[in-house]
Amino acid sequence: FRDAWGRESAPSARATELPFASLALEADDRRGLVVLGALAEPESYWPTGNRSLVTLRHEGLHATAGLGADLLDTRFALHAGGAEAPWRLEAPVAFGLSRSWQREDGLTEQMSARGTLSCDAPAPRELPLATLTLEACEMTLRWENGRTTRGELWRDPQTHRVWAAKEQAWPGGPRLQWEVARPWW
Repeated sequence: FRDAWGRESAPSARATELPFASLALEADDRRGLVVLGALAEPESYWPTGNRSLVTLRHEGLHATAGLGADLLDTRFALHAGGAEAPWRLEAPVAFGLSRSWQREDGLTEQMSARGTLSCDAPAPRELPLATLTLEACEMTLRWENGRTTRGELWRDPQTHRVWAAKEQAWPGGPRLQWEVARPWW
């Protein structure tokens, strides 16, 4: 990625110069600052300088384009109060997840997982432009093929918006992590 304009520098240094909504983003071997390209609530679209795109839904990983293997779609199945993402619930519960992706060879796969989310007490977390008090949450996904992946996210204790996350899209899939530099909400 490099950063939003192609110059090499730390994402936090570039974020202070840009007045736009931005994320410090890492995807496999790529990293840099990306600027919000479009917003269609609840999705936000984050184009990169190398014809890639990361889509977040409710601040969580939804899809990618332009990586070696791409996440095509993410769907949650929740049984509580109509929430669309498990981290948006006051007290996280067990949930179902279904993801489809396109492998590097062009074939498409889909797999489901049973997930749990557990959050710790709020604690300070340093982000590119601020230190916020956030809940650190672990998301454990037990996939139908018997494998398990674990991700981390840091959410606001009042709004439950995700300010930072790190996860593997599917077993053997790309690892992505992002931190909000300038929020879009």
